[in-house]
Amino acid sequence: MKKRLTALVMAFLLGLLLFHFRIPIPFMLSGIISASVLKFFVWTDMRWPVLWRNLGLMAAGYGIGRSFTHDTLVQISQHVAGVFGASFVAIGISLLVAWFTYKHTFANLLSCIMGMLPGGLNQMMLMADEDPRADANVVVMQQTIRLFGVVISVPFLVIHLLGASVVPQGLLAPVGDNTGLTWLLMVPVAGIGSVVAKKLKVPTAALIGPIFVTAAFSIICAVNLQKPPPILMNLAQLNIGLYMGCMLDKERLLRTRVLLPYAIIGTLLIIGGSIVVAEILVRYYGIPIVTAFLAMAPGGMTEMCLAGMSMGADVSIILTYQIVRLLMMNLTVPFILRRYFDDSYTG
Repeated sequence: MKKRLTALVMAFLLGLLLFHFRIPIPFMLSGIISASVLKFFVWTDMRWPVLWRNLGLMAAGYGIGRSFTHDTLVQISQHVAGVFGASFVAIGISLLVAWFTYKHTFANLLSCIMGMLPGGLNQMMLMADEDPRADANVVVMQQTIRLFGVVISVPFLVIHLLGASVVPQGLLAPVGDNTGLTWLLMVPVAGIGSVVAKKLKVPTAALIGPIFVTAAFSIICAVNLQKPPPILMNLAQLNIGLYMGCMLDKERLLRTRVLLPYAIIGTLLIIGGSIVVAEILVRYYGIPIVTAFLAMAPGGMTEMCLAGMSMGADVSIILTYQIVRLLMMNLTVPFILRRYFDDSYTG
């Protein structure tokens, strides 16, 4: 309990500092930084409860899902070509980076592909553990560097490179002028969506279930749903960030440190490719550059949607692009990898 309380206080205080400087997703970033520092230098066995992370994802899922209305659904239907095209480009860039890493390091091609594919941290880690042909250390290290590199760098890029700004809001106070069906009713409904999604074995069920249930309720019933209060979203960010920080494995990172430059350069290339594709989306669809970039950024659906919420971007578009890529990753990539790398593959 002492470890968790220390991490929570440390993350909250750092989050206040980042909030003061108007950094996007300040409490998620503070959670990641605090947990990783404590795990690396103080308590190497530190863990964060999955239940607390899932409760945070549930609250985030409601906040994201409520942005969907019938009008946004019509708007999104016009982005079909862009959604699938952008997803294929993101996966294609990742495959090129994986091939380059394979050619210049000791890691085999299967491990490099699993390590660099965007948005599939949990899925790729699970596959690496189950497949003896893949080096789990390589996969975990590359996925960790990619995920944390994007989550930490993207908020700074959208502010200093793309000219975005954080939407001012109270830190702990309820949201003013917030009419509609109360969030106190909808958050438990979102929780039911999480349970159902888990039963159906949906990827990232704790997030996607609440998003779908909330969005369906908003569209079908045609009612406005209240924004969740800032204190709830800040607590959600803290728990998600602390869980992510505790995922870091110092020993695995040290064992594969020779791959570190390739993982960093690969992550930068993927981010650069995301900016280029975002510019194309801006020209073709006329959406704001910040929305387009967050829709393309390979940092994870939760993180990019929360960043979009903090900067007033169109969360429904960000979610659509991110979720299509996530589903493509989880539903097609495992099958393709198993077919391409048959039992005779040795690396």
